[in-house]
Amino acid sequence: MTIRAFLLALGLATVAATPALAQAGNLGNPAALTEKAPATYKAKFDTSKGVFVIQVNRDWAPNGADRFYNLVKNGFYDNVRFFRVVSGFMVQFGINGDPKVSAPWRAAARMKDDPVTQSNKRGYVTYATSGPAPPEDGLSP
Repeated sequence: MTIRAFLLALGLATVAATPALAQAGNLGNPAALTEKAPATYKAKFDTSKGVFVIQVNRDWAPNGADRFYNLVKNGFYDNVRFFRVVSGFMVQFGINGDPKVSAPWRAAARMKDDPVTQSNKRGYVTYATSGPAPPEDGLSP
């Protein structure tokens, strides 16, 4: 399923995330994409199977909301496919199909986990956590 994403900031404006915008948006430089997201915004995904809209509440997960906002705004999800679908459970997407875009995000774009304030409910979108923090001394327990 191909995804084309649009950002609906506060329901007032629609910004098409296009490949041209993506190139201008520094997708190859994760450190440049640090804009703070609005308190609430919506991202519209236009897929080959229909449209869906994700509403983001920044107070639920500020780090994740900011990351998602910057990725959508800069075209990261344009023409990206769902890569794993488990019927009745979840769908995974989010790896850009262009290795030149995805490589810097894998290598340098670690995001601090947000505190858990919501649970995984039907229709919710989440980032996976990075796992438990290593012990202070860096050694396995």
